[in-house]
Amino acid sequence: MLFKSIETEISFNLLVWGLCSMLGGITFIFFENSFMNAIGFQFIIWGLIDSLIAIGPRIYRWIRNHEHVENLKKLKNILIANIFLDVGYVIIGFIVFIGFFEINQYNGHGLGVIIQGAFLAVFDTYYAIKIITKGF
Repeated sequence: MLFKSIETEISFNLLVWGLCSMLGGITFIFFENSFMNAIGFQFIIWGLIDSLIAIGPRIYRWIRNHEHVENLKKLKNILIANIFLDVGYVIIGFIVFIGFFEINQYNGHGLGVIIQGAFLAVFDTYYAIKIITKGF
């Protein structure tokens, strides 16, 4: 096992995704295309949030000088709740993407949200199933 706990594995993978999203988003910003700029903006914002979620608990424990205590039941419940939120993000992104608000410049934002939300839905589902199959 590469990681000492599943929480560490989740944090590491989420941090990698967040950093890659920000890097990709910065790259998209350099396109001279408002559609790509909008996707890039979404990637930067979502990547920043994902990275903060990944490192936040570790920083909190470091500041409070608390030792890490793994609570897989709580983590499983959080992941399951997040799956529903992630599906909601994809639905909202789709509504924006198809032009429900009749503002064409938001299509790129909609696609960016769809991509980020879909990744998180798969990510959270994978880890929820991984925890459930271990019997927690």
